[in-house]
Amino acid sequence: MSEYKKENNVKIREFLSYLRYEKGNSENTIKSYEKDLKFFSNEIDKDFESTTEDDLINYIDKMNKEMKRNSVLRKISAIKSFYKFCFINKILTNDPTAMLKNMKREKRLPEVLSMKEIKDILDNCNNSPEGQRDRLIIKLLVATGARISEVLNLEIKDVENQDYEFIRVLGKGSKYRLIPMYPELGMEIKKYIAIDRKELKQEEKNYKLFPNTRRENFWKRLKIISKNAQVNKNVYPHIFRHSIATALLENGADIRIVQEILGHVNISTTEIYTHVEKSRLKKIYNEIKIGDEE
Repeated sequence: MSEYKKENNVKIREFLSYLRYEKGNSENTIKSYEKDLKFFSNEIDKDFESTTEDDLINYIDKMNKEMKRNSVLRKISAIKSFYKFCFINKILTNDPTAMLKNMKREKRLPEVLSMKEIKDILDNCNNSPEGQRDRLIIKLLVATGARISEVLNLEIKDVENQDYEFIRVLGKGSKYRLIPMYPELGMEIKKYIAIDRKELKQEEKNYKLFPNTRRENFWKRLKIISKNAQVNKNVYPHIFRHSIATALLENGADIRIVQEILGHVNISTTEIYTHVEKSRLKKIYNEIKIGDEE
């Protein structure tokens, strides 16, 4: 196998890991992505970094002659998702799909968890340091709408420097955003840092809020916790992000507030990013306190 194909395969595996452990896609979906991306790699016969828009156009033209339209659309969609992921995460510096027209596909509404289902999941985290860590990770996912990668990359200073009222999250595009916390969650983080985190930390100079916690390992534990809680849904880290967005909108939050919390650059392709006052965000969170309902 050529060197560039080996490098392409490494990037494909990283993307598939993201789909599996962060997006919670099914194994069939992941296998479909893998098949389409490896097929694309073989067809263009060059490394992904140096692939141009002309290469893509030639590839699409060839596929249109050999395959049904739905198959072509699926392959293009896989390539666009792959390049978007790699470009945002700085795995690649080039995104040749950026100029391609968006394909019109039917969008499925994401599945969400009810507040009862979230509480059942939280209640099934055990009292060990590991269990309390997982419980806090879930609460942060629910209460902030942050991505699992953002939560696991948090450092202690990201909460301490904000007086436990806000969390400073480093999101996509290396942009920071502040997300409010209700007081009880701030107190729980303080307790975790003082007690459970000390038992989990293996290195002295480790400033991560959740040291030695890998995304894929947390995903596996979350599956077990959800099964024990008898939640009959596909529970994966990103479902909490969908759930808070739905809950906020149902509780009367402006869509611009949801945009700021989730770190989305655009509300839609035509709407520009709108800044929301932090005090208004805090007020909404204090009223809802997602993840702590009785």
